[in-house]
Amino acid sequence: MTEYRIDDLARVSGTTTRNIRGYQEQGLLPRPLRRGRIAIYTERHLANLRAINRLLGNGFTLKHIATFLTNPRAPIGEVLDLADLLDKQWAAEPPSSMSVDELEKKLGPLDGSTLADLVRAQILIPTDDPAGYRPIDAHIIGNLGQLIERDMALADLIGIHAEFIDKLDEAAAVFIKAAHDEIIRRRGPGWVPTGDDEIAWATDLLTTMRRTGTQNARAALDRALDQARENEIRVHEVAARRHSDRTET
Repeated sequence: MTEYRIDDLARVSGTTTRNIRGYQEQGLLPRPLRRGRIAIYTERHLANLRAINRLLGNGFTLKHIATFLTNPRAPIGEVLDLADLLDKQWAAEPPSSMSVDELEKKLGPLDGSTLADLVRAQILIPTDDPAGYRPIDAHIIGNLGQLIERDMALADLIGIHAEFIDKLDEAAAVFIKAAHDEIIRRRGPGWVPTGDDEIAWATDLLTTMRRTGTQNARAALDRALDQARENEIRVHEVAARRHSDRTET
């Protein structure tokens, strides 16, 4: 079995010694063997590092990877939440911090209570700067601004957004859980990829589930919106006819 010191492991795996130590602290890597004061790493450490690098490169976060490597039985819906599942596809640019003045240019006047509502609805994230916030998505503030320009109330939009996200979280959990179940079905509970072929298989399955989940969700949402619009139009037409009949009589 090939053995590595930490500098050699960092070089071979394409990462840094600082990252290796950080992964150890998060439980992503097993503790190294010890020979006196020297830490010795093995092929298992190298395989885990390569898995981490590939998953990071395919859009997964350390939170996801930690759960897969340390607790494969955890419900995958708790690991891959909707924001992580979809934002990589829809957010073409990383969101940057915005001052309250910049936000008000898009959303109108914002008091402390409204800002708190935006944070609770997962539209804004507080930053170290008390006067700055980071949008959860690069385009969300602009999209809200377009609706506000059409005289929709921000308070109503915040409520709609929060309810909408809750429903999508449920749908994403149902779909993505299939990937976790498939891994258990084919590899068994507690499985951890140890070689390049296994890493490639797991990475391909998870990234394909993410991509198809995004595409299916968008297509289903389009159909649902069309159907909901038609339903509302019919309800409005019935109400209009009844109102007209009462007026005529």
